[in-house]
Amino acid sequence: MFITTRQAEVTGPLTILEPGHQGWHFVQQHLMTPWFHTTIARCEDGLEIHDVVFVDSLQTLTSLLELTEIGVQVKSVHLVSPGWLNGAGDWRMEMLLKVARSQDGTSLRYTLEDGRHYYFPEAQQDDSTVYCVQVFPKPSTNAT
Repeated sequence: MFITTRQAEVTGPLTILEPGHQGWHFVQQHLMTPWFHTTIARCEDGLEIHDVVFVDSLQTLTSLLELTEIGVQVKSVHLVSPGWLNGAGDWRMEMLLKVARSQDGTSLRYTLEDGRHYYFPEAQQDDSTVYCVQVFPKPSTNAT
């Protein structure tokens, strides 16, 4: 979950905000867990509008993916991973190819565009774990 303080709120008249929206100068995340930097596109008055959405969890990402049924298209998803997960010692943002859940439902395997894997919640792969439930992208219902 992302959080913020009242001091971070953008106040005053802002023409770029849609009715019902609020603006924030910054958000925080207390947990050192992965999150998703997602670019979506939607059509408005014949124009394709692109938005960047910071997504705090895989559950929220799958909910966002369900919006494709109402005209929102996910253009890209990047995994933003803390140093303990990616092994680099600092945060990284990398193109996410797919996410699979372990057979027992206790862990995830993130597959990056370059073919590398990160494992969550344990950063090390357990060779006995089978990752067989594809979570992202949502498997096609018309598989051949």
